[in-house]
Amino acid sequence: MNIGYVKLDKMNKVNYVYRNLLKKIRVVDNYYYLPSNSEKILSVVREKLKQDNIDYIIQEKDIDCGYPELSGKYNVKYMLPEILKYCYNKLEKEIKMQEIHICVEEFTKENIKIIEELCDTVKVVNIVTDHMRQFQELEKRLEKKQIYITVSSNRRKSLKRAKMIINIDFKELKSFNLNRNCIIINAAQNLEIGREFDGICIEKITLDTKKVMRIFSDMENMDKQKLIEAEILKKNSYSDIRESILKNKIHILKLFGKRNEIEANEFENLKKKINEKIIA
Repeated sequence: MNIGYVKLDKMNKVNYVYRNLLKKIRVVDNYYYLPSNSEKILSVVREKLKQDNIDYIIQEKDIDCGYPELSGKYNVKYMLPEILKYCYNKLEKEIKMQEIHICVEEFTKENIKIIEELCDTVKVVNIVTDHMRQFQELEKRLEKKQIYITVSSNRRKSLKRAKMIINIDFKELKSFNLNRNCIIINAAQNLEIGREFDGICIEKITLDTKKVMRIFSDMENMDKQKLIEAEILKKNSYSDIRESILKNKIHILKLFGKRNEIEANEFENLKKKINEKIIA
């Protein structure tokens, strides 16, 4: 993935006037230095970013290029084991004894690696997909390694009793008969859930930034979480990304829903609802 960093350039008055008038942008590797944040300059840098095949940018807080930015979703996707541990710790449950449901459509090497790692993290993994044949083949392959998963496409039953759902790439769960008091970890860009949902939906995470800010010491005016995401995405494969996360001891500080931080009392309330349901 190609990521660009957009900054205002520090220069003397003569250079500022010269480069601003001629709409000159200084480019060093994937760093784009702007003489100003005027609309004319922003228009030029947008075209330059497209020409250079930049997928996403990280920009300083005073700049708004109108170009696709990292949103934090890759942090969620590549730290699913840590998010699960965080949640089960809040629920006071042993992660190795738990059952999860994974909603996944794309049969890719990366998604398979994610599933395999999660199989080593919890006791039971259930795959929910519309591509039954491909994932049933995965089920058979994993069975030979004595790793057991189930695969289902039943929208009425598959998520009815699910307590922990990981959504990798579904765009909606409204058509499912969903357990309204569950936890959803959403690694997709957008997800529609029915209004009756009364559980916890994790959309973003805040990570420890100390190590990254030592690397990007000259980028104090940029979003620290996006800088971590960019560092993670520099690796070439899922295995390399996970190795880097573990090696650098990147850990979760906070979880967020669509708007606000998910507080400890939300897990407490959910725990009470689950316990009341068990007793009933």
